Amino acid sequence: MSLSRRMLGAVALLSASLIVTGCSLTPPIAPHPALDRAERAATLTRRLTFEPGDETTASDASPRTLIAVMRLAPQELRVVLTTPYGQRLTTLVRDASGSRFEQGDAPREEALPFPPDWLATRLEWSLWPRAALEEAFAGSDWRLDERDGHRLITYRGTRIARITPPPSGRDASREVVLDDFQGDYRLRITPLDATPDHETVP
Repeated sequence: MSLSRRMLGAVALLSASLIVTGCSLTPPIAPHPALDRAERAATLTRRLTFEPGDETTASDASPRTLIAVMRLAPQELRVVLTTPYGQRLTTLVRDASGSRFEQGDAPREEALPFPPDWLATRLEWSLWPRAALEEAFAGSDWRLDERDGHRLITYRGTRIARITPPPSGRDASREVVLDDFQGDYRLRITPLDATPDHETVP
């Protein structure tokens, strides 16, 4: 079995464990912010590192990294996901028609098991400005609280995710860390040319 196929299998196991861990408590998908309310139209290249939490029990649940080329535009969010070795796994597209995955170079049965709306919301929480999310959450059971250097997403008073630090258009070079309390994992979103900061967020 090739290294890329082994990595695909490991990522699938990790991803499935994240979804299963919180399946009984998973809230509905959060409202999406308007596409044209992104901090800016841009193409960003980021390293996405998924780190399982203490409660994750998958046999191969070790940190895994993907490379994401993200295009933020007024009409769509498009994210090309590849392995660190350059194999394109899939492309996430979020536009007026919703969220979906487009086929990559990997066989269809090995496509990532993340639901597209799940991945889209996590990226939006980590990239969109506060006002855009508050506008999207208005009238729903979702809330955003931003203070003390982090952003907290809640659903009916239950913590769903924490983003540290909140995104800032003034500094796009920082690593952003998303702690998902439902799925028991941490997602690091790191500029590709930056050194990952693996200090623990208290």
